[in-house]
Amino acid sequence: MATYVEPGPARPGRAKDLAPAHPTDSYRRAVRATSNAQQLTRLLKQTRIIPAVRDAKFLERSTTSPGKIVYFLFGNPEDIGTMAEMVVAAGKIPIVNVDLAAGLSRDQAAISYLAHRQVLGIISTHPEPLRAARDFGLFAIKRTFLLDSAALESALRSLDQFEPDALEVLPAMAAPHIVTRLHQAYPDLPVIAGGLVKTMREIEELVQQGVHAVSASDYRLWIA
Repeated sequence: MATYVEPGPARPGRAKDLAPAHPTDSYRRAVRATSNAQQLTRLLKQTRIIPAVRDAKFLERSTTSPGKIVYFLFGNPEDIGTMAEMVVAAGKIPIVNVDLAAGLSRDQAAISYLAHRQVLGIISTHPEPLRAARDFGLFAIKRTFLLDSAALESALRSLDQFEPDALEVLPAMAAPHIVTRLHQAYPDLPVIAGGLVKTMREIEELVQQGVHAVSASDYRLWIA
């Protein structure tokens, strides 16, 4: 697993504390998921604002941002490897939204392709590519849209089927509505807010309300 931080101690009561004599595949996945979640949480603590790059002309600017993570909300199989290499060379973690990248399916083969090109994380609204990302040791970030109360309930139920390393909520201003309920059941799951963020004051207010980080496509906000 290609990462930039050392894994921290296992969560109390998790698989690493009760290691079986003969580990199964499900046990190994549980350990990997715990380690990834801890590492991503640490990275998010150093990344209040995540540059969400939508165009190649802003890629170089994203590599000079203060945080440790860069989102790719565009790209294609020919370019993503070069893009990821640039971000990794700057000491940052490239994470690809496979729902928005062109020419990529959401299956195991596509995630394998990305994993072999220095991509270190996957964003998707779908569980299949996120499970594949976990199999390859990549960060798995679930994106969800909170348009109404029914969407909120659906988002919470979906976590019973697959717990990602972080949950990204769109639009950003809806994120605080899920934080309290989410942390009752998943106290260690980070929340990222994204979409329709226009000012630093909005970002500061979101962080004060319990959001771990905010993704923004406006390069003028990539300053903290």
